Amino acid sequence: MPATGRPIDRLRRLAEEGGLTPRVARTLPVQQAVEAHRLLEAGGLRGRMVLTF
Repeated sequence: MPATGRPIDRLRRLAEEGGLTPRVARTLPVQQAVEAHRLLEAGGLRGRMVLTF
């Protein structure tokens, strides 16, 4: 990455404009963090686990 920081600025702009679409595999309440960790360790998920607080 160049020292100018331009790539990170581009990512910031994309995020602000809604141009990034994160892939969410599952959303679980924070009380189920142990289950979320178990699912991550098992593998096979496409996307991120999201814990809600």
